[in-house]
Amino acid sequence: MVAVSERAKQKLLEQKQAANIDEAEIGLRVAAAPTGQWMLVADHARDDDQVVEHKGTTVLLVDPVAQSALDGVQVDCVETAEGEVELILTAETEEEEEET
Repeated sequence: MVAVSERAKQKLLEQKQAANIDEAEIGLRVAAAPTGQWMLVADHARDDDQVVEHKGTTVLLVDPVAQSALDGVQVDCVETAEGEVELILTAETEEEEEET
């Protein structure tokens, strides 16, 4: 299971809104990019997905393949030197595991 901080949930919601995705059941799916990095693509939930919701809407979808690759990882946010907020993946601490 992938942990997602409240800040990251809010950022995902903002990204969904910026992409003009208004349907509550459509979320941003974690997908492997051809470059080997992770990317987010709009999609509907599948039966075996981890579905993360925020403020009554689906914000993140994680399929079993991504779940196994990202096990023990937390999606969080960091502020860049330019003042932008971007999503990051960090190792989940034991304290965070207890909260999830």
